[in-house]
Amino acid sequence: MNGRDGTADPIRAGERLAATTSRADGGAYLGGWSLRQLRALAAHLELRGVGGLRKAELVDRIVDHTIGYRLDSTALRQR
Repeated sequence: MNGRDGTADPIRAGERLAATTSRADGGAYLGGWSLRQLRALAAHLELRGVGGLRKAELVDRIVDHTIGYRLDSTALRQR
């Protein structure tokens, strides 16, 4: 999760979220992050309109944007 200086590494986080297979696991992974780290990750992921969100809402939005989108797309393709 953290870089050498104690800050979140958005590239590694993106890779880890890409490998995560459930929304719950993604939420658990991001649950220990600070709001500042989550906002930096959201900026890296080019999420808009997240500035006023609370931590839990921001985690949900990031998970939906990464894991949720992929899981929804997979489910639709399997229909």
